[in-house]
Amino acid sequence: MKIGIFGGTFNPPHLGHLRAALYFQRSLSLDEVLIIPAGEAPLRDSPGFVSGGDRFALCEKTFPFPVSDMELRRPGVSYTIDTLRALREQYPAARLFLLIGEDQREKLHLWKDWREVLRLAELFVLPRNGAGPRAGEGIEGFTPLDISSTRLRLKLLLGEECTEFLSPEAIQYIEARRLYQPMKPKRQHHSRCVAEAAEMLALRYGGESAQRLSEKARLAALLHDCAKSMPFETQEALCARYGKSFTENEHSLPQVCHAFAGEAYLALECGVTDAAVLGAVRWHTLGHAGMTLLEEIVFVADLVSADRDYPDVEHVRALASRDLHAASQYILEYIFTKQRKKGKPIHPDSLAWYGELKETF
Repeated sequence: MKIGIFGGTFNPPHLGHLRAALYFQRSLSLDEVLIIPAGEAPLRDSPGFVSGGDRFALCEKTFPFPVSDMELRRPGVSYTIDTLRALREQYPAARLFLLIGEDQREKLHLWKDWREVLRLAELFVLPRNGAGPRAGEGIEGFTPLDISSTRLRLKLLLGEECTEFLSPEAIQYIEARRLYQPMKPKRQHHSRCVAEAAEMLALRYGGESAQRLSEKARLAALLHDCAKSMPFETQEALCARYGKSFTENEHSLPQVCHAFAGEAYLALECGVTDAAVLGAVRWHTLGHAGMTLLEEIVFVADLVSADRDYPDVEHVRALASRDLHAASQYILEYIFTKQRKKGKPIHPDSLAWYGELKETF
């Protein structure tokens, strides 16, 4: 009996995974392929905010093969060697084949008991570059789907069309349970309004780079509040994992910390690498000395978007259409007044930017 083993975080499982699993099975004439979603993976970041149960269900809705919860049931870190030992005990006479990605093969020497892994299973590697799954020299003829789970998480967060990459059943499940979407509907509406305002400001102030700036401004604005609905403890854990833990100043102003957590979430869970976009998300609540034009546009857009209805909003909108820096200064003064009335401190980064605006403009 020939059994193929295809494990991974599957966060989410997509049609590229399905294509690989089917090719794996057909090329080797496997009698069975076991899909094994990981529990706590030792060499990857946390699977994020989607439970093992949900990832298991998504696997069942993606693959025509049996899905095992053996790693999800196992406490602690999931090691491949433990899975292979259990499968060898369950199938003592079977040939086991392990399908992994090129990135995993490069780290094989870091795996727990990796030599025993190679004794227990025949290794097949699926390169990301389209060369095809291989054991040593490889199997030809495989064309991967140009998608990753990380990119899919960003597309789902943005509400983009994903039918090309996910099974209809998986899409239905994700939408029903609002997976990969940390923003509530009202927050999504606000973000779309901010995106429209940010685009207009970018076109107004972007000069020769206005079109490119407007694209970045729209993306940053759509994402700026992605961590707003997360519990403070989750925001704090994200930032610690990102290597930018909250300072004492942030702890005293928890209402602004979603901006920092948003940067961390986008970088860690959604694969956003554009430093300009990440900076615009990070600084949309406070500002800081040396604000970039993109950061300032998102900061102002957040307060002049069409859904805002505070008393001075029309005045701020008029200011923003004439002088972006004047609008920023007015917004900061508005925030400072609210903070003082509540007896709350003012963040040093906001004060530094305000001083810069007063001195420079």
